[in-house]
Amino acid sequence: SHEISYIEDPGQVKFYLRRPVYLYVPTALTEDGYDPLLETSPPDQNLKLQWVYGYKGRTCRNNVVVLASGEVLYFTAAVAIIYNVDENSQRFYDQHTDDIRSLALHPDGEIVATGQVRGNDDDFDAAHIRVWNSDSLETLHVFGMGEVERAVACLAFSVSDGGTLLAAVDESPEPRLSVWEWQDENKVAAARCSGDPVLAVSFSREDTQRVITSGKNSLVFWTVEDDALKKRTAVFGSHDKPKFITAVAFTEDGQTISGDNNGNIFFWEKDGNEITNAVTGVHDGSVFCILRKEDGGFLTSGKDRLIKEWDAEFSEASAEAEIGEEEGAARAIAVAGDQLIVGTIKNALLKGTLADGFSTITKGAEEELWAVATHPSSSQFLTGCLGGQLVARDADSKEAQWTVTMKAGIQSVCYSPGGEVVVVGLADGSWQVLDTESQEVVHEGQDGDEPHQVVRFSPDGSLLALGSRDNNVYLYEAGDDFKEYTSRGPCTGHSSFIRSFDFSADGAHLRTNSGDYELLFWNTEDCSQEQNSSELRDTEWATRTCLLCFSNFGVWPEGVDGTDLNSVTAAHEKPLVATADDFGKVKLFKSDTHFAYTSHKVCRGHSSHATSTAFTHDDGLLISLGGGDHSVLQWEVVDD
Repeated sequence: SHEISYIEDPGQVKFYLRRPVYLYVPTALTEDGYDPLLETSPPDQNLKLQWVYGYKGRTCRNNVVVLASGEVLYFTAAVAIIYNVDENSQRFYDQHTDDIRSLALHPDGEIVATGQVRGNDDDFDAAHIRVWNSDSLETLHVFGMGEVERAVACLAFSVSDGGTLLAAVDESPEPRLSVWEWQDENKVAAARCSGDPVLAVSFSREDTQRVITSGKNSLVFWTVEDDALKKRTAVFGSHDKPKFITAVAFTEDGQTISGDNNGNIFFWEKDGNEITNAVTGVHDGSVFCILRKEDGGFLTSGKDRLIKEWDAEFSEASAEAEIGEEEGAARAIAVAGDQLIVGTIKNALLKGTLADGFSTITKGAEEELWAVATHPSSSQFLTGCLGGQLVARDADSKEAQWTVTMKAGIQSVCYSPGGEVVVVGLADGSWQVLDTESQEVVHEGQDGDEPHQVVRFSPDGSLLALGSRDNNVYLYEAGDDFKEYTSRGPCTGHSSFIRSFDFSADGAHLRTNSGDYELLFWNTEDCSQEQNSSELRDTEWATRTCLLCFSNFGVWPEGVDGTDLNSVTAAHEKPLVATADDFGKVKLFKSDTHFAYTSHKVCRGHSSHATSTAFTHDDGLLISLGGGDHSVLQWEVVDD
């Protein structure tokens, strides 16, 4: 934790965060009886989730369904998204406190169950199941706290009885299957599955008492009898036992079908555990999904990036389509009218047909997201991930405008003051300047071999600064319409990596933060360190991204260890400040964050760590990035 005190002479706030930090108070405030412990009120504005860019397909299965309303339900981060294909609109169920890991749709097509992982706070973020109404978004039941250890790996409603039961599997070292009378939040039965991961759970279409679990080294047929689960393991007989059972479905008359990592399909006895028929080579590699169609036939997808259409006996594929390598193989398939909705292992959600191909609805990043920048005068914004993809999107149309894959992971990005070029700081110490319109690389540079954590132009565009993990800030003079860069020198003096920095409004100075909680000041004329920081107490700063500075120290909550906050940014004109933290929270403050523990509003949607935020040029929207959830959330700034 950190203590805050005010030293009247020489007018400093003493702020302790693993080390004492002394922050000079502006002269006007010292003369006005400044008190750092003054209580503040939260902002009059709030953030309303407007759009989610992303889909969680890389690590999740069976998570794209079509509701009775015709809308498509899927999830990413801690948000369940209800997407209207015809209107290109989204609604959200946002009551989860951490990553959603699984979902199931009730036979009525309206009630939904979603399961989440355990978060950082066991009292608040325990792994649990939520049952809710997809029309009203009302939460109907919450249960499983204390019963689920790590995460709800998979869920399924019973079918033959109209959906009175819900099966769940706990993602733990020893996965457990539990069956619930969800309307009473009553656990009917539970049993240990095996020591290997379980990938899916399903109820028999014809027998409410029969439950199937599948995963690594296992396909198990369970029977619910006398409040207990009786287990029968699949017998493969003369057939090669696969390492993974990767998909399960049912024929029209209720027979179980399984797909595996060898690309084979097996038909199983209706009430038994032995194979009745085998179809080999359905896919080259794993079968990811089997979906029964209304006519009794099937759609399958595989690691080979093919989606195939089959008759009821899998005698021959009548049609097929290949998903592009950029989108990745189909993990989940749903039928929406005359279109297919496809979720892929590269976190893309697609729509289309086998005959006409597929277009992208949305695509999440493939690796952690850390870099974001908003255009200085338009609705365009940029995001960059550690996988190297730089994506330009339009916040109004919600569409991706272009994507460029860089040679290394992207750590930081910025626009020039007029938006003519984009500078991208990469993880290998290199940096590139791209023409915003053509995406042509107009300049390349290299400073050290550590990631560039921050890149930013001075307000007039004459200087470019790059803050590196090698503890230096590299300063350049920009020329020839941002196509040429002349080194002015490194600002050297930090003993840890550069975490953030701001230019002064006149471009004459820099203030920098490092990983060991240091605040230093620099003259941009010669890259020298400003030893007498008190002389800069009244300096106007062009941006507010330093977590440790007088104008921002109030964003630190009590009891944090210094690594919990990942970023801070101020709106351009509105009196607002936003932060992103390791608990997935985006917080909104008034701009008076120079008082201790400033009051704020908390906005949830990300899971694990939220990494960065940026206001759009007119302050109408806030863009936030999720690290582990690989998603981009777009928030509307609204009056409360």
